[in-house]
Amino acid sequence: MIVVMEMTTSEDPEKWTLSDVVALAALRPLVEGYVPWTTWSMRPAAIVSIVNEIELKGRSTVVELGAGASTLYLGRAVANVGGRLVSIEQDPELVAYLRRLVDREGLSDVASVEQVGLSPLPPAYRVDSTAWTSPDTWYDVDRLRAVSPEGIDVLVVDAPPAGNQERVLAREPAVDALCGQFAAEYSIFLDDADRPAERETLRRWGDRLGIDTHIVERISLGLGRSDGGMIPSM
Repeated sequence: MIVVMEMTTSEDPEKWTLSDVVALAALRPLVEGYVPWTTWSMRPAAIVSIVNEIELKGRSTVVELGAGASTLYLGRAVANVGGRLVSIEQDPELVAYLRRLVDREGLSDVASVEQVGLSPLPPAYRVDSTAWTSPDTWYDVDRLRAVSPEGIDVLVVDAPPAGNQERVLAREPAVDALCGQFAAEYSIFLDDADRPAERETLRRWGDRLGIDTHIVERISLGLGRSDGGMIPSM
């Protein structure tokens, strides 16, 4: 059974739309048991878009920054194509919990949840801008690279948390940190792309990688593909 947890306040707009309800129904066959959802979770419609890319393109090496409900669905998708998922999380309690869920779903052979703590961001990863700033801390880059596989053909970035830092590019270091481990063909996804900092991050990624990127506004998902092809989204 999947239970949706309502955690908004009267001042907060609803995050989910009808497309998310439809997406949740589409995702249902991928898991057996309860999946915890919160307002911090990636929207179901965004998860479906990434699952579509994995299934339709046969993407086999997926790295996700920010573990959660999405981890189980992406794990099943990579299992279906004979691939591998590495999900990165900084919170040790959440890591332990998600590892139990991954094991419950029989995905331990294809999906791993790795704890990578935060550390001071090295100067080489800081942005040179008067309008934007870099986070003081980010994932430990050396450990992140060590636990991430070579040949990444899907990178999903939904962390570190960035909602309360309007001018801070909290997720921008991800591509510089991992692009040396990308496959020849790859796709990138950035959640919460309705926020100005994430929009700027996606623009910078496109410039850095030399690829076109765009935002699916209705689900707040930023994306790009190295071959310039269309990524099917809800």
